[in-house]
Amino acid sequence: MTPQNRARMREVVGRAVRTGLFPGGAGPDDTGHGHGTNEAGVDTLPMAAIPGTASAAAPAKGLPPIERFTAALEALAGTVHRARSLQDVVEIVVAQAGRLRATQILAWSDEAIGLPGLTAALAARGLACIAGDIPQPNGPARTEALATLAQIPLGLTGADAGFSETGTVVLATGPGRPRMASLLVPTHIAILRVDRLVDSVSTLLATRRDLVDAGSNFVCITGPSRTADIEHTLSRGVHGPGDVHVILLDA
Repeated sequence: MTPQNRARMREVVGRAVRTGLFPGGAGPDDTGHGHGTNEAGVDTLPMAAIPGTASAAAPAKGLPPIERFTAALEALAGTVHRARSLQDVVEIVVAQAGRLRATQILAWSDEAIGLPGLTAALAARGLACIAGDIPQPNGPARTEALATLAQIPLGLTGADAGFSETGTVVLATGPGRPRMASLLVPTHIAILRVDRLVDSVSTLLATRRDLVDAGSNFVCITGPSRTADIEHTLSRGVHGPGDVHVILLDA
């Protein structure tokens, strides 16, 4: 690794940490909207140009939890839908499946999502929910199964919690909750009950410590997958879904 690349890496990581820990703490050199350079001549991305930080996050302050969650997620190019019933959820999922021309969905079980009758209701509309079972151990059967699942464009999951400050959904995976439904697919839909909204991760860990041990994997998802680690060019969908939808369910 060259000294210039090492300096670039330090700058990117340092800025990511400052953005994550101090979202309102833009300094005097973080107010522009174009690329700049530091003392070492390394390109930098100003915080004000990053959706969901600094001035972009300010309008959400003081709003009720649902509105704050919506504003935060939409600032990160996510999409929020509102639903009051099973039928509302079905219509939203069917619309997204139609957009993607999908006939199959990589999905959590109805029990894991917490919405009895969802699989049957989607099947009645021509959408098959696939559980995502993968043969063990590694071998031709596993490789073939993964290749088949990789062709499914839409994933459907529940959500164990959501952070109104950042538009984040929290998922604990395990039996009936395949992690591939939120990672492998290009488009991810998460169903989040509004009574599971909390303000932040610190509140969640203080009140729901059981979630950390609830499954084999505990993940916080904030908007579409994105990376800018190659020449600071922002790319979506490289390490996960490039399109994220959250259905806020009032029922």
